[in-house]
Amino acid sequence: MELLKRYIEEVNADLVIDDFNLKNVQLNLPAKKHFWVARLIEARVEKDKLIRLKKDRKKTIIRDVIATSPVKISQAAAEQAAERHDTIVNIANNIKEYDLIVTYLEKVEKIFHQMTWDCKNIIEINKLEQL
Repeated sequence: MELLKRYIEEVNADLVIDDFNLKNVQLNLPAKKHFWVARLIEARVEKDKLIRLKKDRKKTIIRDVIATSPVKISQAAAEQAAERHDTIVNIANNIKEYDLIVTYLEKVEKIFHQMTWDCKNIIEINKLEQL
């Protein structure tokens, strides 16, 4: 959850717009969009890695459970035991965390897409105030 908290703080800093930094925000907006889309892709890649790791570790644990069991154990029972293994539980928790991060970053992408229109509206309001 620390990564998500850090992303939230960084996005909050990137979304600050006022009359003094409007031009700078507009000029940096394409770079910010790219930056956050890259973070989204990185999170998706990391989530996929964790899913593959979970599958591999689960297979290994199932083999170990079947091999070390003093009695014959079914494949289904070994899979259930593997799902309760600390390693698998930790990986599953990390996958859930990356699900949240991906969802958040998808929303951030939409926010930055809309930010172009927000900047345009601020400029229009400033023009009307100067009349």
